[in-house]
Parts: sequence; C-alpha cells; structure tokens
Amino acid sequence: MASLLSDLQACLGSDRVLTDAMALAPLLLDNRGRWQGRALCAVFPSTTEEVSEIMRIACRHNALVFAQGGNTGNAAAATPVVNDTDVSRTVLLSTTRLRRIEKIDTVNDSVVVQTGVPVAAVRETAALQKRLFALSLASDGTATVGGVLATNAGGVHVLRYGNARDLCLGLEVVLCDGRVLDLMRGLRKDNTGYDLKSLFIGSEGTLGIITKAVLKLHPLPASRKVLWLSLDSLRKIEPLFCAFQKQAGHALSAFEIVHQTPLQRVAQVFPEKVKTIDTHSPWSVLVELSYSDTQDETQSADLLESLLEGLLEQGIITDAVLSQSEIQCEALWAVREAVPEAHKKTGGNVKHDISVPRSRLAEFVEQTNAALAKRFSWIEPSVFGHFGDGNLHYNMGVVPGQDPRLCFAFEKEINAIVYEHVARFNGSVAAEHGIGRMKRDLIEQTKPADELQLMRKLKRIFDPDNRLNPGAVVSP
Repeated sequence: MASLLSDLQACLGSDRVLTDAMALAPLLLDNRGRWQGRALCAVFPSTTEEVSEIMRIACRHNALVFAQGGNTGNAAAATPVVNDTDVSRTVLLSTTRLRRIEKIDTVNDSVVVQTGVPVAAVRETAALQKRLFALSLASDGTATVGGVLATNAGGVHVLRYGNARDLCLGLEVVLCDGRVLDLMRGLRKDNTGYDLKSLFIGSEGTLGIITKAVLKLHPLPASRKVLWLSLDSLRKIEPLFCAFQKQAGHALSAFEIVHQTPLQRVAQVFPEKVKTIDTHSPWSVLVELSYSDTQDETQSADLLESLLEGLLEQGIITDAVLSQSEIQCEALWAVREAVPEAHKKTGGNVKHDISVPRSRLAEFVEQTNAALAKRFSWIEPSVFGHFGDGNLHYNMGVVPGQDPRLCFAFEKEINAIVYEHVARFNGSVAAEHGIGRMKRDLIEQTKPADELQLMRKLKRIFDPDNRLNPGAVVSP
C-alpha cells in the first residue's frame, strides 16, 4: 500500500516534496520565533489541480494539512504545531509556487491572481495599468495574497479602502476532500444567497485552501501628500482627525499614530530615518492625502496650509512636516514602517493587536497605561497603529536600563490587564493579525458561547475530521 509521502511524490515529483530537516526548518518556525512546528514534509503545488489532488491524497491518508504563504503572520496560524503521534501525517502546503497574475480588467477594475503572489507584486503590476491595489503593509514584499485573505489583513489604508475582505470580489477554494469551489464571479453586486467567499476570508486556512482570487482595483492616485505632525497630548488626536476628515474628505487615505517610545527606538536603531522630524514629541501622527489628479492637489494646497496654520494656532499640533516630493513621502512612511524592526533589534516587547472605537481610543490608552504602571514600575508602553480604523499595536516593553526580557516573564499578567480593558471598551483582541494558535484560548474566554458554537459548527461542516489547520481559530 502506497504511503502518504510516496503518493505526494507521485503527484508533484520528489523535487516539490521537501523532507530535509534543515530545508524545512524556516518553514516550521513562526514569524515571531515563538512557536515551533513539525511535519512529515512540505509540498509546493503550482496549480489548483495539484492542490486539489494533494487534498484528495490527504483525505485518503487522514493527513493534517497546514497552508502557508509567506510565513509573515503574527499569530502562528501557519505553523504546524502537532503532537508526537501526528507528525508522520502532517503536511505543510506552501502556496509560494502559485505565483501567476492571470488577468487585469481595467473596465471592471479587477485582477485575477493565484494566491501565492506577494501583495507588493500585485500592486506593482496594477500600477503599470494605472491602477491601485490598495492593501499595503510592512511585510507586503513577502506576505502573499492568500495569507492576507486568510487573515483578513488590513494595513495602513483601511481608512479609505477597507480590509482584505473589502478588496476581494471572488475566490477559488479547494475544500478538505479535494473539491474545488468556484466563487470567482468577480461581481460587485451579487445577492444570490449566502456570501460564501466572505466566510473563507479570515478563516486562516481552517475551512479550505484559497488558491485564486479576484481582487478589486482602484484608479491610481495622481499624487499624494504625507504629513508628520507632532502632538503634546493624545487627547488632541480626536479634533485633529475630525479636522482632516472634514477638510480632506475622500482624499484622507491614512491616519497613523506613533507614541514617543517607538519613535525613539527608531532613532536609536535607524538614526538616518528621523532627521527631519521631532522625536521627542509625546505623540506623532502620520497623515496621507492622495489625489485623483494634480488639479485636486493644487486646489487643496492653500486649504491644507490654512488648516495647518489653524491647528498650530489652536495648539492641537506643535509641529508639522509636509512632504514636497514623492521621495519625501517615502521617507516619512519609512519612519512609521521601521517601528517593528527597531523594537525587535532593541529587545522586543509584549505585543497586542487590538481595536477599540476611535472615539474611545485615547481614553483606553490612558486608563490601560495607568493600570499597567500601577502594577509594574518598570513597564514602558510602546503604542502605534491605525487610528483611522481604531486598530492599535499596543505593546509593552521595559524602561531603559532594565533587562528587556522582564516583560516576557510577566506576559500573562500584562495580557490579562490589557484584554480586560479591551473588553471594557467593547473592543477586539484580534484586530488585523488574526487568531491563529496564539489567541485561540483567548477568544474562548471573550466571545459569547453562542458565537463560538456557531463557529465550531461551521468548522465541522467544512472540515468534519478536523484536518485543516487543526488547533487554529477554534478548539474542536
């Protein structure tokens, strides 16, 4: 009787069934280096038909299948964490060979892609046709379309364009038994029953393997302005946001906040990046305005200057840097995007990917910071994120001079305080990175029982034997 491994090799060829321990190692460790996976092999299909056949083989052998794209996730959703008895039936399915960009439709403003294509490659290809694929995140050179759909990732332009779910018009999904579900209609309006594609988006590989997608495009902006604004109080973020929202309207495409601590970490590690901005301000805001044509930018220039003058006079902001070229736009964004790497190089911190209503964000930060400071004398908040959609990367490190590992020794207690406040403010404990393995037990504690029961029922419908990414999102 043929083995699982021999059947996979017959399907793909030995060169696309990886068993060497050293070659497998980077695929089996999660992006944050905290979860170690194990597997019999990794397979690298290049077509939907091959994925379908792999799933049929897995079904015959009762194998566990873990889908993985660029392995850039922060919740260990793509890491095959299994017990000793399951290693010999565990397959890591890499989508990195599903890399075709098949068709751009400039009338429908859509693009058809295989889901192993990096997000940045979709954006670059769309730009050649004067179109914008609006999902943008720090890891988009490596993160794949399948990965961002599986986690419903957001990035920095959710304020204007929405999450991955809002940017998807259709999907092709291989189910656990190898059947191919074609949801590739690419329609903007389709009210023919249940919206199944939205069910797979955000499911983190637990309901099926997404192999192809129809993605929504937008007209490529003709120009943009990026501003770096300094504030002496987070309470001033609300009138600042409302002023830009009123003034800029749909031109407002990003509104990011950065606390003093992460900014100073960037200054410590990448001093060349922060030469033009005030790194000592308690809070900073990065604003991006994008314009459909240069005439719009010209007409708004005087209004923007007047707005900044007014904000300075009212004391809402203390300083402003306004880009004068695309190079300067990129340089200001580079400061914001350097924050995670700067923290990594200076010892790391306990991370929380949370969201609360915009109108209560400043209050949440003040109260939660105070509660943590009361319990831990050494703690140092490092907060940044997407104010425009209420998503904070609410991270906790240690003050300079203390061992950076101290925060990890108290991680559970820090988490308990943070998540208790998230619940109090009617927020979410997983805003854009997903649940994965890291937060599965947490949602068991925070989601209503009826909601969890329905999620488990859906899992059993699509994956009755619990072979697709078991251990992620919901418990059996």
